[in-house]
Amino acid sequence: MVVKAGKFRALFTVMFIGFFMASCLAGCQSLGQRNMGRLVPDFYRVAIPNNGETASETFQTQDMTFKYQCWRAGNQMKIWGSGNIRFESIDELTFHLYFLDDRGEVISIKNFFSFLDNSDFVDFSAADRQVHRDFTIPAGAVAFAIGYDGNTGRVPGAFDISFSHYPFD
Repeated sequence: MVVKAGKFRALFTVMFIGFFMASCLAGCQSLGQRNMGRLVPDFYRVAIPNNGETASETFQTQDMTFKYQCWRAGNQMKIWGSGNIRFESIDELTFHLYFLDDRGEVISIKNFFSFLDNSDFVDFSAADRQVHRDFTIPAGAVAFAIGYDGNTGRVPGAFDISFSHYPFD
């Protein structure tokens, strides 16, 4: 009888772990898709340049000003620039590049992570930080929008601050 109880526990444990993992994977998948199909207002949309052309843009929110250029070659787009962020100590900053169709709806999302010791967002000085990224433009994309979320670093005697910007209605 003890052997059967042990088999039941093992079977129950395996089933529980399988259910838990499936739930976690489904949750992670839906988190990445939650903004697909959302409409981005005109004032947040940036047209993808024509092939071989470069466009200069400024992205400004209450947290940062980022002056950048984007260049297109076929289905590849390069974005580079520099910006100022109002926070002195940033622990993590994740940018979201939302590719948009001709209606302004999100058809693809590319996230890129930025830490102060990572080449995606390099701390050249306390006030001026640089970004350089390459993206594959998805089929049907005619524009993009930028969003971000992040938090400040742990500074002795200060509270962590979470900050974000999402380009939706």
